[in-house]
Amino acid sequence: MAPRFYVDCDFQPDSTLVLPEKPAHHASRVLRMREGDSAVLFDGRGNEAQCILHFFSDRTEANILSVAPSHTESPLKTVLIQALVSQEKLDWILEKATELGVSKLVIVPAERSVTKLDAKRLEKRLSQWKNTVQSACEQCARSLIPNVQYCDQLQIALIENKSERNLVLAPAAQKSFYLGNSQSVTFAVGPEGGFSAQEIELANTLGYESALLGPRVLRTETAGLAALAVAQSQCGDFR
Repeated sequence: MAPRFYVDCDFQPDSTLVLPEKPAHHASRVLRMREGDSAVLFDGRGNEAQCILHFFSDRTEANILSVAPSHTESPLKTVLIQALVSQEKLDWILEKATELGVSKLVIVPAERSVTKLDAKRLEKRLSQWKNTVQSACEQCARSLIPNVQYCDQLQIALIENKSERNLVLAPAAQKSFYLGNSQSVTFAVGPEGGFSAQEIELANTLGYESALLGPRVLRTETAGLAALAVAQSQCGDFR
């Protein structure tokens, strides 16, 4: 597979563009690509361009050969509302959820969230989260970058991100879930220790079903990813 680079622009066949500093450095210094090597550029909106790279002393150019929409997006639209956890765990969740085809990620503090973010740290973390998702797209051949948002209130996150099916993962739930022919689903996942009883009750009153993932208690960094994989198997592109 040819190396892939994110470039936020409109691609035109039979044209040439100068690569931004970050992908240019990655191509020449990290990957040690050579003159005339093939690469794929993607715009983050679902389009990708096949191109040939040309290296100069002061720039790297991409000669675009063809442009086409990506075919790696799942027909199932998935939203993951993830309670705020440590940065190491959150990076893992963001990366793997992107690989599993998630459409949108919403980070929200919960009662049992240990990690706290002030305005200055939030700005830096949000930029880091978006870079993590972007890098995951480069690796897993996605050309549509999932939307990453932060919401400071669980209630607002639950209300504003409802789908056709809405599920809150809770170890005390009585049953698992079956999506049938659903075209969209939202999963809400608590922090270490899970959502509190009050938070689960809030989700239920807002139309979220409590759902269980098997007989074992899953860690927060496992639960959402397992739910996404099950959803893709039931009515996404894992079938």
